[in-house]
Amino acid sequence: MKSTKILGIILSATLLFGCSEDFLDKTKLGALATEKFFTNENDANQAVIAAYSDLKDYRYTWTIWAFGDVLSDDATYSGSAADVQAYATMESYNYPTDNGRILNRYQILFRGINKANQAIDGISKMDASLFKTWTKNQLLGEVLFLRAYYYHELVIAFGAVPLMTTTPTIADKNLTRTPVNEIYAQIEKDLIEAASYLPKKSDQNLVKDAGRITKGAANAMLSRVYLFEKKYEECKAASKAVFEENYSLVPNYADVFTLAGEHGSESILEIDHYNSSTQSAATLNNGNFHVLMMMPGGTTYGYGINQPSASLAAAFDAEGDVIRKEATLLTQADLALWETAANVAKLTNVRSGYWNQKYYLKPAERSVEIRNNPVNIRLIRLSEIYLNYAEACALAPTATDGETQARFYLNEVRKRVSLPDKNSTGTALFDDIINERRLELAMEGHRFFDMVRTGKAAAAFAGKGNFRAGISDLLPIPQAEIDASGGVITQNPL
Repeated sequence: MKSTKILGIILSATLLFGCSEDFLDKTKLGALATEKFFTNENDANQAVIAAYSDLKDYRYTWTIWAFGDVLSDDATYSGSAADVQAYATMESYNYPTDNGRILNRYQILFRGINKANQAIDGISKMDASLFKTWTKNQLLGEVLFLRAYYYHELVIAFGAVPLMTTTPTIADKNLTRTPVNEIYAQIEKDLIEAASYLPKKSDQNLVKDAGRITKGAANAMLSRVYLFEKKYEECKAASKAVFEENYSLVPNYADVFTLAGEHGSESILEIDHYNSSTQSAATLNNGNFHVLMMMPGGTTYGYGINQPSASLAAAFDAEGDVIRKEATLLTQADLALWETAANVAKLTNVRSGYWNQKYYLKPAERSVEIRNNPVNIRLIRLSEIYLNYAEACALAPTATDGETQARFYLNEVRKRVSLPDKNSTGTALFDDIINERRLELAMEGHRFFDMVRTGKAAAAFAGKGNFRAGISDLLPIPQAEIDASGGVITQNPL
């Protein structure tokens, strides 16, 4: 049974949606003052859980795929004709400043940051002797990680944003956008400190603590962050810190994404979801709403959104990658095996012929409450860290961390799916690693950001629309946030 420790419990007094003025018109956000609330371990843990809760908000998690996959050559937005029309401008790289999903990502990530800041401020002032189940430092490590994670998700989507590291006050309504390098410096600081506080996954009680952030997650996130920063030596070091822990690739790739495969040997961080028979509201439940959203349209109750592209299918075929293709792409033939004939007959909006297999649940596995499906979202897996390390070694080779090591870890990922070794060098080796990322991490929200950070986006996305390097790389700051700031926050190039 999944533990309920990372529940979607929200301390309502701590909420801040973005930087809207109605929330900032307070002398101090959060009616639960530190001295009145942070008095015992349970208070501290509830504050930490509140900071976790924004990871579970479907309005944020949907943007993992809506931007990471749909804006790339790997997927297209689907669903109703109205949905498609509304998203067509996004896919052609004409980002509207009033897009609801852009606003959701911006506001909910800042909400998580603000709750993390309140938890950090409150827990830091508590006496260590008050903690019995968890240590003070462990809880601090979890919220430091969350603040860093939320900021990285903001930076890769929006670039410079206001940097806040304490509980917000009325003065914060005047914060301007902080340079990206300064935000990254804070992200690094938070993750390094978090890694020093957190336990290893092997030291966790997975009955009680599955889903809580670990040392491996902090180092893995550092590996990802350093790769985005092009700090290759630091990426190598952070990756090797992960390798030193007790992680290993699951032998059968498809097993990684099953209910039975949750928190498996290669899992570094997952967003825990469980089936609650009593909760159904989309913004209140602890289930995975995206199973519903990604189900084929008309089948049972699916929306049919986020359909993998023919381009992605062709990429699997070009590599002879049968195993990952079958584990990633759900086809009508698959549906005929698992769904009733009546459901298959009701299919609608079949725009590409594929759906996301990684978040498909067979009828017997689905929740009665349609939004409460139990499958976890896989945020960080060991194979990503293998490929992070391989890329860093290929781009910044040294005697100890060079092309030999890059090929070794690239080929470890390929062996798992019965593909032959790559023996490439130089630019060809780098290209092989990037292509491997596409196949290994398909439909997990990486592709758009990978292409942007490597400078390959314009060429890769030419078939979708007019991607303009230096402009289409970033989403616009939501106009509502600019207006709420009185124009202090400026817009990205459009």
